[in-house]
Amino acid sequence: CHICGKDAEAIHHIIGRANKVLRYDFINLLPVCNSCHRKIHEEGLDVSKYVSPERWQFLQQIKNKSYRDLLIFEYMQTEDEFLKDCRNHLKRTLNDRNQIR
Repeated sequence: CHICGKDAEAIHHIIGRANKVLRYDFINLLPVCNSCHRKIHEEGLDVSKYVSPERWQFLQQIKNKSYRDLLIFEYMQTEDEFLKDCRNHLKRTLNDRNQIR
């Protein structure tokens, strides 16, 4: 858990999943234990304290951009290409993690 140091059991979306631009962006994900995840959602635990100021600032800047702005002007790729890259990155991450265990 990025907050308390226990084993992570969940992934929290720093900017909510409803944000289609950041939903699949790994910079928007925070590994947390179930207890801390409950505190975030039920008690309003402020996760901004647990990410770097640079990461928080990036997320705040990106959260109001449209897919078109983000994909075309910043990444120069289509939405399908972006999602494919996200899936490939997730597969690589999971493979790397399984090799470490």
